[in-house]
Amino acid sequence: MTTPPVFTPDFFQDPYPTYSWLRENHPVFRTTVPFTDVGVWLVSRYEDVRAGFADARLSSDYRNASPAFTEASLAFGSGTVAERSMVNLDPPDHTRLRKPATAAFTGRRVAQWETAIEKMTDALLDAVPTGEPVDVMNHLATPLSVGLICDVVGAPPGDRARLREWGDLMFTADPAERHLAHGAIESMLTYTGDLILQKKDDLGTDLLSDLIRASQAPGALDEDELLTTVFGIIVAGYETSIRLVGSTFLALLDHPEQHSLLRRDPALIDSAIEEVLRYDGPTASPMWRFPTTDVEIAGVTIPAREPILLLVGSAHRDPAHYPAPDSFDISREDKRHLAFGHGIHRCVGAQLARLEAKIIIGRTLDRFSRMSLAVPRDDVVFAPSLIMRGPAHLPLVFGN
Repeated sequence: MTTPPVFTPDFFQDPYPTYSWLRENHPVFRTTVPFTDVGVWLVSRYEDVRAGFADARLSSDYRNASPAFTEASLAFGSGTVAERSMVNLDPPDHTRLRKPATAAFTGRRVAQWETAIEKMTDALLDAVPTGEPVDVMNHLATPLSVGLICDVVGAPPGDRARLREWGDLMFTADPAERHLAHGAIESMLTYTGDLILQKKDDLGTDLLSDLIRASQAPGALDEDELLTTVFGIIVAGYETSIRLVGSTFLALLDHPEQHSLLRRDPALIDSAIEEVLRYDGPTASPMWRFPTTDVEIAGVTIPAREPILLLVGSAHRDPAHYPAPDSFDISREDKRHLAFGHGIHRCVGAQLARLEAKIIIGRTLDRFSRMSLAVPRDDVVFAPSLIMRGPAHLPLVFGN
């Protein structure tokens, strides 16, 4: 391979050969952002990616981006308040916005949602026919993840379909749909703003009510910051979970011996979820980073303000850090990974995503003794995205 096929349809289907080439030949590699001539630096080795998360010189703030990046409107939510969401801020603003979000996702609170997840899962599985193809992305992963986040923030259950549609469009790198991404973000922001206004008149015990109360404290969140915080929780609250569930089903089907091992020993479910997060997790890369000064990574100088993508998916297959990294092993001893970030930008909802995947996978395996792909493996298409990773559709057949 002379030039790696970066950001092509083949890359989105299977980026791992390209990741391997990058780590071995150009661990810091400059290419262009799809559909633009804006340069982007790809960092692919584990140690460099992990260090990048913690490097204060690598800003998350779009105001530190290069003029070319800004002019191309590549910022997530360009021209809207979404540009100033928590994931796109540096301390001290990030610290201030993160505090109420972290308080909303305590271990105790996540545990309280377990019963709701179990009930939703059982209802969804009750509707799954045996011996017929079922798209688990549309009929299990999506209704569970979107339904739960609606419950968590107190949103009406009938809003699930449009929330999922907006989420698909926000992160797409499909040239046929990319022009719709901005409209989806604006629609979600409008929806979130309306939801906050409604909730202010009827505060309850849900997470959104708690965030509204927290925003009323002196020096807390202003109206735009409350909006972007709730917006971020809704989007991150279901996108990651949906893709994790789909990727877990697929990884088990791709590795029958590991699938059998999990059925024989259901206590391995937590370990299996962690291995999926490493092996082929829902995060291809975190959001953009912008050096506030010239920085050197792996002997390469990256000029200030030029965008960087920390390739988490590549870091997780780095043989310098993981033994046999291309093997899917649910008994793997080293379960550490970067799927939920590292340092100050670590995902506040990580435990909720884990719990959803654990319950739906565990209960599905308990309910059905057999499952198989309903289509040839090559027909499983991954959604094109620079940030997220997971199958767009996954038709399976269940039986006993």
